[in-house]
Amino acid sequence: MAWQPSDGYGELIFQSEDKSYHRAGAIFIKRELPNAVGPFVKERFKVEPIALDLLASATAIPVPKLVAYGQDFEGLHYVATEYIFGSIRGDMAATECRMPRLHRPLQADTFCRACADTVHANADKFVREVVLPQLATLRSRSTGLGGVVVPPRWVLEHDKRESWPVLTSDDEEYVFTHHDLVLHNLLIHTQTLKVLALVDMEECGYFPRGLQQWRYDRPGQFELYANANLVQEHIRLLGG
Repeated sequence: MAWQPSDGYGELIFQSEDKSYHRAGAIFIKRELPNAVGPFVKERFKVEPIALDLLASATAIPVPKLVAYGQDFEGLHYVATEYIFGSIRGDMAATECRMPRLHRPLQADTFCRACADTVHANADKFVREVVLPQLATLRSRSTGLGGVVVPPRWVLEHDKRESWPVLTSDDEEYVFTHHDLVLHNLLIHTQTLKVLALVDMEECGYFPRGLQQWRYDRPGQFELYANANLVQEHIRLLGG
């Protein structure tokens, strides 16, 4: 499987305030937008390929295969991975019934509570039994990844500094952490509703214990932003 920017970015799937997402055949591409806004945009593109390679080589956590990364002919950063066919984002998996014969044969095209409950249970089990235990085995004597420290967004919401120190220790006390561990960053099989892959590694790195958070959905994640005591503790742990 090979791809490079000169092959073209293919179909535009989605666009956020700082990135565009594309599919070119069997390749999924995340690309920096010109004049992108938001903190640590370029740094996130540097962190993600390192994280993908690390998890693929040092754990059994299923992640998309890294295909290419770097800067394209316009100087914009990109990360290309394999496209995982037969999958859907976790937060979209129950927008229709994926098991109509089992659940609701006459209402297959509407939101399905039974599918949502199954996805929730499968995602929670996957994160607690597969992801978190294996991330905890990855240790380092310094924070960040590849010399880059990207704090969690709930910290950046309250502390606007543009760079954070790389902390060091005599012992391997820093643990690999995924700062955006939430349902929409799990790819779900469209028929079995089991988790196929963990994605979106741009906010990963080695950090002090206690920073790793698992929240099922956005509302749960936003609770972290509102927890002033937790935010201040995380700022302290990050060297603030």
